Amino acid sequence: MAQEQESFPETEQEKKSINPLVVGGVVVVLIIALVLWFTRGAEPEPEPEPQPVVIEQPEPEPMPEPEPEPEPEPEPEPEPAPEPEPEPEPERPLPSLDDASGALLSEAQEKDLNTSPVESENLVRKLVVLADNIANGVVVREAAVIEGPESRFLVREIDNQLYIDERSYQRYDDSVNWFVSMDTDALIRLYQRYEPLFEEAYREIGEPNTRFRERVLTAIQVILDTPEPSGLLALSDEQVMYTFADPELEGLPSVQKQMLRIGPDNRVLVKQKLREIRTRLRRL
Repeated sequence: MAQEQESFPETEQEKKSINPLVVGGVVVVLIIALVLWFTRGAEPEPEPEPQPVVIEQPEPEPMPEPEPEPEPEPEPEPEPAPEPEPEPEPERPLPSLDDASGALLSEAQEKDLNTSPVESENLVRKLVVLADNIANGVVVREAAVIEGPESRFLVREIDNQLYIDERSYQRYDDSVNWFVSMDTDALIRLYQRYEPLFEEAYREIGEPNTRFRERVLTAIQVILDTPEPSGLLALSDEQVMYTFADPELEGLPSVQKQMLRIGPDNRVLVKQKLREIRTRLRRL
């Protein structure tokens, strides 16, 4: 039996040396192999051994992947319990009318109201008398609760006519600025708390069927009705005290003449503040 020869790849030099003799040798080898193959057919072929029948087992169907269990929904976070509202502090009982001045000023200071210019003696009764007199158009200095200006009242002369010197208006700047700077809502809350004592003090001097609040609103209206003359205000010195040369101005209620003396700029501020207070009082 011919042995198989291991073949090696030919180099370029070997390819060039192949000649017809080699090709003829290859053809001879192929003929001998064919002869040997056909001469075998004369011998009985051995019975083939039975090949075991291989029954192809069907591939098992893939098991369905288990469906993933749904993740449990997160439990909602509990709502925070509402914070309990702070219990309101119990309201302090009102003092008696005789002891009201100190308590009233103390509570005013707690509300950041500047009370330094205010006299502390018999305050509630003085405020009631002051408001009642203003409602009548009268200014009673004994009922004043703040000190008046310390500087002198100044006049100027032009062509033999006296006028209020405009520098005199500045004497009232501090008092007016103090008044208009006060918190209107805080004032009204304080008044509302002490209103029973104001009513008690008013019953001592006023008509029993009239409420003090109505009297305050009347006093505010009298001040708001002060006219607004233009230009310098002429004066007369024929009497002991200066009077207004214009008869109409001199005929005004004394509280309105006092409003003229504080000057136009201060009047604007005072009237504006009083309108705020009146609006709040009417809502009570």
